[in-house]
Amino acid sequence: MTSFWRGVGAIARKEALHMLRDRLTLALVFGVPLVQVLLFGYAINLHPKSLPTAMVAYEQNALVDQTVKVLESDGNFRVTARTSNPEEANRWLAESRVQFVLRLPPNLRAGILRGERPEITLIADATDPVASTVAIQSITARFSQGERPSPVRLRVERRFNPEGLSRVFIVPGLLGVILTLSLVLLGALSFVRERERGTFELLAILPMPRSAVLTGKLLPYFVLGCGLFTGLLGVCVALLGLPWPHVSVALLMTVAAFIAANLSLGIALSLLARSQMQAMQLGVFFYLPSMLLSGFMFPFFGMPRWARILGELLPLTHFLRVVRGVLLKDMAASSVWGLAWPIAVFALGTGLAALALFRRRL
Repeated sequence: MTSFWRGVGAIARKEALHMLRDRLTLALVFGVPLVQVLLFGYAINLHPKSLPTAMVAYEQNALVDQTVKVLESDGNFRVTARTSNPEEANRWLAESRVQFVLRLPPNLRAGILRGERPEITLIADATDPVASTVAIQSITARFSQGERPSPVRLRVERRFNPEGLSRVFIVPGLLGVILTLSLVLLGALSFVRERERGTFELLAILPMPRSAVLTGKLLPYFVLGCGLFTGLLGVCVALLGLPWPHVSVALLMTVAAFIAANLSLGIALSLLARSQMQAMQLGVFFYLPSMLLSGFMFPFFGMPRWARILGELLPLTHFLRVVRGVLLKDMAASSVWGLAWPIAVFALGTGLAALALFRRRL
């Protein structure tokens, strides 16, 4: 028994030394749970407040200002933009810049003075039922309470998902989430496998530029990502009843940039990792914040400001807005270009980082 426990102690010391020397794996083991706790504890909010609202008003007077104060009094709404053009407000709603549009009728003040009870319209982006339902119920109750009738009538219009189906909100987002998980992990394992097989050094003596080697590694995965997106979209349309999107150059370029962004990030992680285990851990370390902060599962406008800033840095956030806008809101190509440029910037930045790491490794 003495020799048995002596052997156990020796092996345990060896494994402990290996674990302590592998600082990256040790940091990820503690870092991933810490990030999860912080995000769920501070960033995720299922009852969002101060939802961004655009106001359409044809006149500017004290009555309009009073309407804003009444709307914001319970904390569910926050007027972030004003316009006199209804089409502009509808475009903001389709691009997910605002969650609601409050449209006041022309000559609101004169109608109230005549006792006509003019109608104001609250238009809600109902693609996310969680974010819109509580606010709609609150303002509807306020207009129906009290013995004296309100001087105006409220009409609520739910757009893009009038039935409040959760799958309408979740399923389009799955396209981006599955692509992120699959492509980042594929890219993260690519160069690690070369190193473990002993073929990584052969890339240094190839008679071609380093950028050509990197592009050649990315190209098969890029084609695979395009096929994966097309197949997933076909399944969503055929089995889940989503409309087939209007295919435009802007949409195709957005999908291509998103695939390239995830692959180039995966390549950069692969060049940082020393083993396949580390590569997978680094991929999960990026994937979890992307899923939680992008608005895929939880209301984006319900998160605190610092979490929304982090979410805006992630390509999945912008890709979800494009996919949901094209599939559910019939978004115009000009709006797609306006939402997709951060994805291209992310792809360019991670691509340059991957090239710099590749040259340093070689």
